Amino acid sequence: MIYYIYKLSFKRCHNEKLKNILTSDLHGYVYPTDYVDKSEKNIGLLNIINQFEKDGNTLIIDAGDTIQGSPFTNYLSNTEFDIHPITTIFNEGGYDYITLGNHDFNYGYDYLKKYLYNLDAKCLCANVDDKTNELGILPYDIKTLGNGLKVGIIGFTTDFINIWERAENLTNFSINDTLSSIKPYYNELKDKVDVLIGVYHGGFEYDLDSHKKLSDTKENIAYKIYNELQFNLLLTGHQHMEISGADLHGTHIVQTPHNGSKFIELNLEFEDNKIQKITSKLNNVTLNPNKNMYDKFLPLENKVQQWLDTPVGFLDTTLQPTFHLDMALNGSPLANFINQIQLDASNANIACTSFANVIKGFETNVTVRDILSTYPYPNTLVVLEVNRKCLKLALERCASYFDYNNGDVAISDTFLKPKVEHYNYDYFANIDYTIDITKEVGNRVTSIMYNGSELDEDTNLTLAMNNYRASGAGGYEFYTDCKVVKEVLIEMPDLIIDYFKNNKNVIVDKSKYLTIVS
Repeated sequence: MIYYIYKLSFKRCHNEKLKNILTSDLHGYVYPTDYVDKSEKNIGLLNIINQFEKDGNTLIIDAGDTIQGSPFTNYLSNTEFDIHPITTIFNEGGYDYITLGNHDFNYGYDYLKKYLYNLDAKCLCANVDDKTNELGILPYDIKTLGNGLKVGIIGFTTDFINIWERAENLTNFSINDTLSSIKPYYNELKDKVDVLIGVYHGGFEYDLDSHKKLSDTKENIAYKIYNELQFNLLLTGHQHMEISGADLHGTHIVQTPHNGSKFIELNLEFEDNKIQKITSKLNNVTLNPNKNMYDKFLPLENKVQQWLDTPVGFLDTTLQPTFHLDMALNGSPLANFINQIQLDASNANIACTSFANVIKGFETNVTVRDILSTYPYPNTLVVLEVNRKCLKLALERCASYFDYNNGDVAISDTFLKPKVEHYNYDYFANIDYTIDITKEVGNRVTSIMYNGSELDEDTNLTLAMNNYRASGAGGYEFYTDCKVVKEVLIEMPDLIIDYFKNNKNVIVDKSKYLTIVS
């Protein structure tokens, strides 16, 4: 997810213009494909870099979550290579600056180093300290453009990385408080430059239309930043929202969707040492990839496609997703299947899983492509010790997914704004539970049964879940108080593949664990 921030107060310029090209949350989508199939689509970095022209008054910036998230980068994470392909492509595209997103740490220090070490663009991240001093991470930079405009750029990221990321991937880093890290650099630069740009891999904790507060956590603090530091331009990401041409009390803000589906172009006009006009637009991506880079990495892309078509096993039934609301109301055999793999790998009593916002599902013949298009995250497993009180809190959080109004059921805005978060609704297995959505939120769970009996207050169970959820993310903070029984440090896509290796003809758990009263 990605955020950009620019402050503009031009002292020496007359009738000048500044152009900014901004990408965000590319998530490793390089070639013009979404990998659900082999067809080419209007997405991807190779298309994007062929759509903009750079001159001495143009800055090209990327704000993180760049090197993780696609089958292309998943394949790379298990392959020996020297320089990350995205590094070479960024150099070809003329990128000036990047910052780091939370997912850029997912594959560890060595993988991140291969991205940063030969990058022509400067990596700016004021709240990330590299203990090795080898990655060249800077807090800010000052650049004088061809028209004489002096631009200051500060980069920073969400400090929730400390909560989400596996400890071994952060051994060489300190992730510090976001706001307190950037304040001294802001104060240092604001009177030294004509333009002050902040590039933030984080999002908004308030609704941008109603200005209603949506979150009390520090995951996203862009609203707080613009209030306290008063940047002229706030370029944001992480939440994958489409924001352009928006103004918050004099601060121009933008944000792009994910996977290289669109990019931002900003144009700033100055006259008589004042900003006269700022415009920004989200540009659609056209199918016209950069030929030089396309051909250079095509052998690698062909290997990725060949790997994705590798058959892994067979199911006794198709597992196709329906609408998220339908699955949440009625349960899902697809969720059961993921949970039965988690139970097999962990030996836990019960399990819970969630779905990405977009998932492919499975036919009876399953390939690697199907798995990575259905479970795209590099999550590992954590087993927690839980009791009825903890489970009820978890199930009440799930029950808050539903908005009930005079017999009509919809998805609550708390899961849709400011960012769509279907992945924060969990599906449980090996417990039978009842949710009465006619009741008030927080008092909807009416039954939790285990082994045919109502679960009592004194019984402890082991619960398998992904490491993201075990961190308390998504409104499940109470999990952080639970005892960690064990960890399975194998990524879920690999666990799914391994499960098929051991069970070539899989019989899917078709139990209905959830009952909804409405």
